[in-house]
Amino acid sequence: MFSLIKRHVEALGAVVTVILPVILRTGKRPVIFSKYSGIGDIVCTFPAALELKKRHPNATFIYNCHPEFACLPRMGGVTSHVISLTSIGLVGYWYRFLLGGFYAFASDDDRPDRVPTDVYIKDFGRPYGLELDDAHPRLINDPAVVEKVKALLNKKGTKQGPLIVIHAGPSWPVREWPQESWAGLVRELATKGITNVMQLGTSSHLALGEVDAAAIPGVVSLVDQLTLEESCALISLGALFIGIDSGLLHIAVAMKVPSVGLWGPTSPQLRFSADNRRLFVVSEVDCQGCHHRVPRLHWITGCPYDIKCMKTIQVETVMGACLKGLASTSE
Repeated sequence: MFSLIKRHVEALGAVVTVILPVILRTGKRPVIFSKYSGIGDIVCTFPAALELKKRHPNATFIYNCHPEFACLPRMGGVTSHVISLTSIGLVGYWYRFLLGGFYAFASDDDRPDRVPTDVYIKDFGRPYGLELDDAHPRLINDPAVVEKVKALLNKKGTKQGPLIVIHAGPSWPVREWPQESWAGLVRELATKGITNVMQLGTSSHLALGEVDAAAIPGVVSLVDQLTLEESCALISLGALFIGIDSGLLHIAVAMKVPSVGLWGPTSPQLRFSADNRRLFVVSEVDCQGCHHRVPRLHWITGCPYDIKCMKTIQVETVMGACLKGLASTSE
């Protein structure tokens, strides 16, 4: 009961401090978009949000998401007005009369009782009558943030050659590629003279809490050293991004950086367009894509087959995709 009361108080607080001031200032009811979820989910709502904005000319738009991801709606051209309210559903239900529109984005992939069949960029628009393509939105960096990251790279003493940005996690354990495989890939890159490799990530996860983000030998670690916006800027400066299924992979694709994604329990055709997944490496085990089945075979932290989907992805295969991606940047 106390928790419910607290959520209602939070919702009312948002009405008083955010919604009513907008109405008094502009004379129009604001429109709220909401996706209180991971980075990739948020980015993939932007095509729908941008189309929905056309239905509300001259409105004030508000995006509700986790506070650490507040830079994304601005970078995606959606809005710079961001709030972080887990009880946003109460605002949309009880105070709908104060809103010009309320769009809580969800896809088939959010429901473990449903088998998704399409890229979830399209899913986010379908409930609102939108026919979207599967292209990722473009994210635009703040030039000042880019310059700050360039200064950091100079301070770190970056090596000659193309900048490779990698993200090994943390994420769900079933999504992660073994540390020894990452170390092997870095060694293979070095044999080709590719040694300017930087690792991004944090020691925390939105759903899992504090998680150890082990450093990969032979790379410059920037784990826990950058904000999300700075991480986006660094990715945009790279010649190639290599990572597991995660929000930063979506960032790299949205930044138009050649990206090698590693896939086991999840399936890239439900996340990315054919063009954007051309360098992706997908496990060849029979149970690949178990996340999208009903019931789901894995349980986030493990699986009955010892996560063989990720463990059987070969370093040589990933290396081949990396070389292909680097070749495309020099054409």
